[in-house]
Amino acid sequence: MKNLFKKFIDSHLYLLVAALILFATAFLLNKYVVGTTSASFYSLRIQHKIREKENAFNRLAADTALLNSLIDQRYKESDLKKLLDEKIEFGFFVYEKIEFGEPRLLFWNTQSAIPPINLLEETNVSRLVTLANGLYVHVSKFITLHDRQYSVEALIPVMWKYFIEIANLKTEFDGFPDALQRVDISYTATDYPVKSSYGNTLFHLKQISSQHQRSSWWTMICAFVGVFLFFWFVHYTAHRIAEKWNLWWGVLFLLTILTLLRLGTYYFPQVLDLRQFELFDPTIYGSSFVLSSLGDLFINALLFCWVAVFVNRRIGNMTVVPFITKWKNWLLSIFLLAVIVASTFVVARILQSMVADARISFNVTNYDSLSEYSFVGFIILATLVLGYFFLAQVVFKMLRELLGRSNNVLYIIAGFLGLSILSFTRDPEIVELNLFVLIWFTGFMWMMQQEVFSGLRFRLNVSEVLFWLFVFSFSIAAVIVAENRKIELEQRKIFAEKLAVQADPANERLLSIALTYLDNDFLSPNFEKFKNPISNARLKDSIINTNFGPYLNKFDTRIYTFDNASSPKPLYNDDPISFDTLNTIFRLQGKTTNIASLRYFERAFDKYSYISLKEVKDVDSSLIGYFFILADPKRYKNDALIPELFKQSKELLPEYSPLYSYAIYSGLELINYYNEYAFPIRLSPGDVPRPEFEQRRNGAFEELWYHSADKVVVVARKNNSFLEAITLFAYLFSTFLFLLALYWVTSLILRSRFQWGSMRRNWQFSIRMQIHSTIIMISLLSFIVIGAATILFFINRYERNNQERLSRAMQIMINQVQKRLDDHEQFNDGVPLFEVGVNSSLERMMADISEIHGTDVNLYDTLGNLKVTSKPLIYNKGVLSEKMNPDAYYSLHIQKAVQTVKNERMGKVDYLSIYNPIRNKDGTVYAYLNVPSYSTQDELKQEISNFLVTLINLNAFIFLVAGAISLLITNRITYSFTLIGHKMREINLRKMNEEIEWKRRDEIGELVKEYNKMVQKLAESAEALAKSEREGAWRQMARQVAHEIKNPLTPMKLSIQYLQKAIDNNSSNVKEMTSNVARTLVEQIDHLSKIASDFSQFANIGNPRKEVFDLHELLYSLSSLYEATDNLDFTWTPLDHRVLLFADKTQLNRLFTNLLQNALDAASTRDRKAVMINEELSGEYIVVSVTDNGEGIPEQTRSKIFTPNFTTKTSGTGLGLAMSKSIIENAEGEIWFETKEEEGTTFYVKIPLLRATS
Repeated sequence: MKNLFKKFIDSHLYLLVAALILFATAFLLNKYVVGTTSASFYSLRIQHKIREKENAFNRLAADTALLNSLIDQRYKESDLKKLLDEKIEFGFFVYEKIEFGEPRLLFWNTQSAIPPINLLEETNVSRLVTLANGLYVHVSKFITLHDRQYSVEALIPVMWKYFIEIANLKTEFDGFPDALQRVDISYTATDYPVKSSYGNTLFHLKQISSQHQRSSWWTMICAFVGVFLFFWFVHYTAHRIAEKWNLWWGVLFLLTILTLLRLGTYYFPQVLDLRQFELFDPTIYGSSFVLSSLGDLFINALLFCWVAVFVNRRIGNMTVVPFITKWKNWLLSIFLLAVIVASTFVVARILQSMVADARISFNVTNYDSLSEYSFVGFIILATLVLGYFFLAQVVFKMLRELLGRSNNVLYIIAGFLGLSILSFTRDPEIVELNLFVLIWFTGFMWMMQQEVFSGLRFRLNVSEVLFWLFVFSFSIAAVIVAENRKIELEQRKIFAEKLAVQADPANERLLSIALTYLDNDFLSPNFEKFKNPISNARLKDSIINTNFGPYLNKFDTRIYTFDNASSPKPLYNDDPISFDTLNTIFRLQGKTTNIASLRYFERAFDKYSYISLKEVKDVDSSLIGYFFILADPKRYKNDALIPELFKQSKELLPEYSPLYSYAIYSGLELINYYNEYAFPIRLSPGDVPRPEFEQRRNGAFEELWYHSADKVVVVARKNNSFLEAITLFAYLFSTFLFLLALYWVTSLILRSRFQWGSMRRNWQFSIRMQIHSTIIMISLLSFIVIGAATILFFINRYERNNQERLSRAMQIMINQVQKRLDDHEQFNDGVPLFEVGVNSSLERMMADISEIHGTDVNLYDTLGNLKVTSKPLIYNKGVLSEKMNPDAYYSLHIQKAVQTVKNERMGKVDYLSIYNPIRNKDGTVYAYLNVPSYSTQDELKQEISNFLVTLINLNAFIFLVAGAISLLITNRITYSFTLIGHKMREINLRKMNEEIEWKRRDEIGELVKEYNKMVQKLAESAEALAKSEREGAWRQMARQVAHEIKNPLTPMKLSIQYLQKAIDNNSSNVKEMTSNVARTLVEQIDHLSKIASDFSQFANIGNPRKEVFDLHELLYSLSSLYEATDNLDFTWTPLDHRVLLFADKTQLNRLFTNLLQNALDAASTRDRKAVMINEELSGEYIVVSVTDNGEGIPEQTRSKIFTPNFTTKTSGTGLGLAMSKSIIENAEGEIWFETKEEEGTTFYVKIPLLRATS
């Protein structure tokens, strides 16, 4: 059981089991706990939110102390802050019920809306009501305090729904901005009711999308962790396959699994339901089936980088063995080149499509235009490029090992392959891009193969990493800048054409709103009123005041009506303009706009007007008359509200950008211009461009000239390509660093297998890494601190400056208003200020002040009711209620402040608003003047955006300088430690050890000083030890030599004594004995000679005489001697080519002779001896193995095998293997052995080849 568990852990099957458990958990959570249809999900969420607000309202309605303070106007500022709608998220109102009149509003906490008077008749009721700016749940409760009746009301927002759908006035559920994409309110019963806390059904929801509700965070976390664990298991399995069999089998397994999984997500998308995330929305990005969304591109980029890293990390230590035949090497090389060239084009195409074809902004000079998808795009690009670089390392390493170090033919082949691919490409833009990419790839090939750039070293140091990050960051930035310039130029061309045929895009958008309600359904039943002079005047005034005055208030608008006669006659028009005149202007002079019934015409070289024609028909489609509208712009009317409220969110079109300026010329005369660029007021004929479009440079500005049939349009912008390129480089460089840091941290965690001890060991950085990390973190921290502090400074300074500017403007307007009101005749006569007759003159006065100061103006009475405004649109259409800001009302009315400035919100527009009381000569307050500043946030965002761009560029520069400085510092510090470490590694008792010279008096100097003391002491100890060793060695050698010499002397002495005895005894065989003794003496003398020769050779090993020779010649002569030996199976398996060495041939001959003789001696106990010689190439070395079938080397003697004078035989000097080790070390090789008792021993000799030593 224990072994089974250990095998389970070692095989990482627990990762697969854990992943399956998490997937099952996510599925069950999504199906039975969280995930239902969108309607069911949102009905529960919205119902819960409404009930929470109803309960909060009931608690407020039961707080009599608070209500008393609100009714008596004695509440504190802290009470108000707790009741504001920003805090409690619903409208709260207190009315005093009047017996014979309308209820009087005593307290309100919001400017968004107020309850309709006709709803204040019931108590303890909750219902859905539709107001001008959306749908609310109205809750009402009657209370009695001090014998008086009061009504406490609440408006709980359910859905914001304005009179127009634009970016700043969006229709959406309150608190659930994405819900409207899937559900909507139904006024008929469905299965998804939303009920109040009173039990009644408020409304129903209906499903408008078949998509399921987005999974909960818990479900997504389970699924994400499950995917991570599963991929970890796949990675580990591929790693085991690569280790056990072959790298390419592991790669094949990994590719197969990933391909199957991706195909599954493509063909069965409902399994993971990735489309629930906006990242997988094809409208944001989608170029093909494989790259159908930004999320799919992100996943594919991660998988591509994963596979590239998997191969890269394992092939770095491998040797790619080339084919024997050259054509196979060339064929494989061409295939590899085709892969990397195609990959280069694919990455470049993806980069181009992300910039040109997607809704992703890479306009880094405008920080506010960037979205979360922009940053995802940067991560995708960095991931693709990192994967590409890892793949390129693999390809170029294989090319080098297949074809040699450098081969210029590869450049020609790469160019041919690239041009061949381009010849099948039809899109000229892709061909143009890839031609430049092919040139870049040629330079990239050259850099990868240069030693100075170390592109083929798989473990890059810091400087090399920074170099390649430079290369890729600048390369990507160049492509993005080029594509952005193309897009921007096309936008400017479209805008120039638009300016040539349109008068004012912003005006047209508002006129379209004004004309929306003047359709045939309205005009047909009311047309008879135009035939009566009194009703004609009233109806025309009503239309102008209701439709055009509130919307624009920047046009002189007139209405002309005509009957249906063959020659239409005017119906009481103010101006004597005929039908034919207006009809001719509309049909012949008028130029079309985006609105079918609206055209514009030029009245002078610098003036234009709008004209609209409506043919009014009855129910039978019979013509009953004509309705003309003529609108002349007021030249200096302020546009304070128009650009802010009605512009598109983050719109980059030139008409809304402060970076652009344009001028429109008609008849060579300037008729309109925008921004502060110095356009000429008159053109000469030579200035008119001959082609339709022409680009010109004017200093630091680029001008696009467009020549239409009757106009010349010039659109100018400042050339900021250099700033854009630098900023892009900073973004990309930072993204690369972030990904590398993420990859490093992830690899550390995975290698440690979440074991704390292992993590701690892996997180123990070197001194070099600690210095680098410290300086980088300081740079990053300074960026964050300086950025945050400066942005806060900008915000505070901007708010202070705006308050001062508004205060100064307000003071001037207060003086003007008070002077005009004091001089007003009706006011002086005691007529109330806001009577009907007086109110019209107030409106004219406020309109004049608004135009003079270029801002909007509102006037409230002392009860907080809006009486006069220069922009009635937002109040008439319910964007805001006609009640004053409650916080400002408290400051002025309760606290009697002389001025107050508040932050306010209208739709999605935030702005500053200043309030001042208007007092008479007696100091009595009779009105409150309000001036909103709508452009505050945009100006602030633009300033912060410019600052961030500058800060990012500066920080990138500082980061690079800091990196260079850290590199110098670490090199200087680590050089000291490296030097000391090198000297310590060279410490050897057998040679003279050098001291370190260190002239600086620092901490390292102290270390060097101690090292030098140690070296001196070591020298003394080494000398004493050497003396002792020499004496011991001589004694040992003397004993060994004496023993070896004594062995042959004994038989010599005995033989001579035996011969002497025979002679003394006159033996008959003296002659024969003499011959035997002589033979014995010769043999023993030869043995003595061999002993002397062995010691002589051992002493001369250190003086090799190297020469070039073929190893096979040496081994052939030795094998010839042993092949004929009886009772021996001798086998030699040579390589099929010459093996040239540069070494001492005599010493290597002695080495292999020793090994072969030892092998024979070791196998002497076997009935049949066996000796085998094998050869194998290992990189720049030849490994020769000598194997015997002896009894092996005992465990206790293995460590002494290469020790001089040690032998396992009964005789011999014990110098053979010691000499062999010294010989091979002198040849810069290695010798080692593997042995197994009772089976035999194999000695391995590793010798460098001639090409490695040359």
